[in-house]
Amino acid sequence: MAASLRAETASLVRLADLDLSRLWRLVAAGANAGEALHDLLPAIVREYGAAGGAMAAEWYDQQREKAGASGRFYALPISPDDRGAHSLVSWAVGTATDGAALQSLILGGVQRRIADHVRLTVTSNSIDDRAAAGWQRVTDGNACTFCSMLAGRGSVYSEATADFASHDECGCSATVAWRGQPVPVKPFTPSAKTSTEADRARVREYLRTH
Repeated sequence: MAASLRAETASLVRLADLDLSRLWRLVAAGANAGEALHDLLPAIVREYGAAGGAMAAEWYDQQREKAGASGRFYALPISPDDRGAHSLVSWAVGTATDGAALQSLILGGVQRRIADHVRLTVTSNSIDDRAAAGWQRVTDGNACTFCSMLAGRGSVYSEATADFASHDECGCSATVAWRGQPVPVKPFTPSAKTSTEADRARVREYLRTH
């Protein structure tokens, strides 16, 4: 289920990257990178974030129908937001050592913000929908140790205060745990060989505060 939504999210990120390529051409022609990014990046994030939220709401309704969920419920996308795009620009401009690094940092941040619109649309509707028990984290098979350990717990989150922890280029998705049906993600114990005490401490702290 989540794989199809993840693939559609990746398509949106590729489209956003095309818009960013036009921005980089402006920079190559002499425009100030920071000024151009501050002017244009928030709108790019909002535009593709809105598309991602709408896509996720449609996906949610389709999954609800497939699950045979009871009651009437129609998913709503979260409100589009630039999700701190100006902060992303300031950080990337101050961190990057050259143009290629700047482009990589910006694209990673844009990916995260578009995907968060998708993920948070799924999580918010999973909490509002009485037919859902909540949501679970699903990895893309190439997750970092932190994300793998979070997903590996198989936790079902049902409170509005539970955030979906993500990072730039994070491939994790949210999926719905329907009431009366087996949870999509079964708990497992990650190998100690692939995790450190620091990694485990980060997971414990995240779970304690969420």
